[in-house]
Amino acid sequence: MSTLAERLLADLQEAVKTGDVTRREVIRFLRAEIKNREIDKGRPLTDEEIIEVIRRQIKMRREAIEQFAQGGRQDLVEREEAQIRVLESYLPQQLSPDELMELARAVVREVGATGPRDMGRVMPVLRERVGPRAEGRAIAEAAQKALAEVAGS
Repeated sequence: MSTLAERLLADLQEAVKTGDVTRREVIRFLRAEIKNREIDKGRPLTDEEIIEVIRRQIKMRREAIEQFAQGGRQDLVEREEAQIRVLESYLPQQLSPDELMELARAVVREVGATGPRDMGRVMPVLRERVGPRAEGRAIAEAAQKALAEVAGS
């Protein structure tokens, strides 16, 4: 069992003891998703794979927030936001926008990118360097800005 999976189990037990309903429900749902993925893969998930499951859960909840906000259901928006906060507590420390931008600029220089058409060369390297410390959308935005800077200079 990975260390993140162990932490989830311990946190679930703690949430049950303390009566933290939101945390308990989020962790139960997350553990069920992890179990389903393990069954699909036929093996236990690594911490990196669990982090991907967590990111997908966060993305689903953000999409739900948009729908609930359009429907005027502020109570459901707040519930989903609380669930996102619980999920985010299991993600590694995220890079600040400035740190991400610096990494993007460095990768652009390293691969010799000259403009937006080089996005395909920059993204794989940048994604590998950033790892789980930023969301895909933020990584892509930083790469686009860095490429625009190079093209504009």
